[in-house]
Amino acid sequence: MDKEKWIEIFREAGFSDEDMHNWHKAFEKLYPEKHQAFLEHIKVDQEEIKKIREWSK
Repeated sequence: MDKEKWIEIFREAGFSDEDMHNWHKAFEKLYPEKHQAFLEHIKVDQEEIKKIREWSK
């Protein structure tokens, strides 16, 4: 599972961009280390991970 497949699942489930943003915010707030690990697992590059984690705070 890569980033594109996760986005496809979220879109199919009816998530908007704002919903996905809120999902990242909750993940970062509750489990920051696991959020980092998840992003690495789905092969997001480190620069993008940094940006995602910054706007998720």
